[in-house]
Amino acid sequence: MHSNTIITMTEETFSRTESGKSWKTKPDTTETEQITPEQYENINDKETQQWFRRIGGSETAQRNYTNAGYLITRLTSCCPTRQTKKVRTFKFEINR
Repeated sequence: MHSNTIITMTEETFSRTESGKSWKTKPDTTETEQITPEQYENINDKETQQWFRRIGGSETAQRNYTNAGYLITRLTSCCPTRQTKKVRTFKFEINR
């Protein structure tokens, strides 16, 4: 990934429905921020995902072709208690 890449991360937090059987369709909170390529690598590192799975959580990475290459564009994390879920969506822009 180029050092002149601007990465915008949108993080949505979901909770369970009243019945506890499924996730709410609208996020409880939504945050958008710009991150550096180094932060992106730390968030999506394979060892980070393995550590999160070892403590009982689940993490699913979705990759797509972007203008910056074949990268993770969506990361879904579910906490070990299965009460909250975070969906991180990444958008890439390359400054030339």
